Amino acid sequence: MQDTLLRVFVVAAGLLLCPRDNPGVEEWDDAVDDDLQKHEQMLLKGEEKLVQPSAPVGYKITEPQGDINNNPEQQNQSNQQAKDEALDSDVAFTEGGTFDPKLPVGHMTMSLPDAETLRSFYAQCAQASAEKMLREKEFLEGFANDLLEAMRTVCENDGSMLIEDFQMVKERDIIVHFAPCKPYSVRCLLRNNPVSDPLLDTQVCGQMKLLKEEKVPNGCPCQSADADDMVCLLHSESDKAKTKVADAFNGPLCSKNTPFLSKSKITRWFQNTVKQAWAQISHKYEFELSIRYAETPGALVVRFKSGRKINFSLKPVVKFNTEAHFCITPWSSREDEDTFWALSLSVYEDRLLEHLSKRLPVNSCHDQILEIASFLHRRQEALTGKTALKDFHFKIALMHLLLTKKTSQWQPNFAACRLQDLLSFVEESLKRKRLTHILVGNPLAGVTGLPKEICRAKPVNLFHLFVEEDWAYKNAFMHCQEMCQNAHMLIHEYVAQPRDIHHRHGLLPSSR
Repeated sequence: MQDTLLRVFVVAAGLLLCPRDNPGVEEWDDAVDDDLQKHEQMLLKGEEKLVQPSAPVGYKITEPQGDINNNPEQQNQSNQQAKDEALDSDVAFTEGGTFDPKLPVGHMTMSLPDAETLRSFYAQCAQASAEKMLREKEFLEGFANDLLEAMRTVCENDGSMLIEDFQMVKERDIIVHFAPCKPYSVRCLLRNNPVSDPLLDTQVCGQMKLLKEEKVPNGCPCQSADADDMVCLLHSESDKAKTKVADAFNGPLCSKNTPFLSKSKITRWFQNTVKQAWAQISHKYEFELSIRYAETPGALVVRFKSGRKINFSLKPVVKFNTEAHFCITPWSSREDEDTFWALSLSVYEDRLLEHLSKRLPVNSCHDQILEIASFLHRRQEALTGKTALKDFHFKIALMHLLLTKKTSQWQPNFAACRLQDLLSFVEESLKRKRLTHILVGNPLAGVTGLPKEICRAKPVNLFHLFVEEDWAYKNAFMHCQEMCQNAHMLIHEYVAQPRDIHHRHGLLPSSR
């Protein structure tokens, strides 16, 4: 009880102080001090005990009134009507796929400001300054290029892996492709989960099998390892020795007695490479670079002398194809999952979101509510620490709603209703410990160009972690509840501030 009261006090105090002290949406994470960083590390390791949340409760769909004067809607439509609406689009849920008509969406114990207030909040706080974001992107791209060049030099001396190209997939999120040195290569194996597999209900994953090209011995001494100075009278230099590709058991950075790359070993290798590379180039920069989390590869922070900092990620990934990659997720601590890498489908997800957006009214509110929800989520993390709930989950939840609601329900004046639906959807999904991926196992998702083997795969639960890790579930559920309860106050606090405060803290672009 004392822990709960203390947590409530911290949130309340933060909400009162943050609108005045917050350095801006692009720098919201700068407000996290050392104590909050320690708090985040405790959450990552599962050391903090939280209060058991209340049991799930049912509720009905409601449509808040207030700001809605045009085209009033009735939200008592049947599940079949919602299903028919989804089937009208090119992409739809299929029976046994990702559509779940039993999942309730709508009412919960919270209230949100009207659409006009949300628009003002979005313009002042949630909508990033394009000019400032461009400057930050240019800085990170230039720095990443310099750092990775030094990392390549380190890897050449190391001889285990090679650093290839890099790509900025979103703000502050850079992926780095790596590959083994010759004679090794990597083959990506998508996991075909049997029914009894404990990973059946988790995200799409695969194993990175390390292969080695070996000479096929023919008995001639000229093919021995120390035959460089030997002149063979049977084989000319043009006669190439036959080779075969075999599994590289216990190869570089592989899990013990397997040919599969180990996530933990790759993490340590990548972090050590970053440290050595920074040691080579640090003299050229007037800031500090440090690793935020030991368990997460490439979670870095740049700290300037002025006190400002930029958190960003430099993630080692293995290419699956030109549009998808396998990456390391830090949340699972199970040893038997050390060789299973998560498949990122962000390009296909964004493509589906763009496809669905074409059906919506002009100036649809879907982008607005997603950015507001992400802002509220990150603001709550700055107050009470990191959770396993990510922006990615809000994006997937939004696409579920886009596939089950009429296009007319996304008009600008329904922003408050749709934001409440989105937050409700995430909260109820947390209660059920289930959020189904929007693409996996949905044959009609092929409109995005998703590989057929993924379209035909079994649906996966993005909240599977919460089924296995009770501490992570409690933390994420409490985070979501507090975020929803604080949303109204937080939005009004930001909107009420004079515009010169937003300019001073970087929340609005300068008029110059």
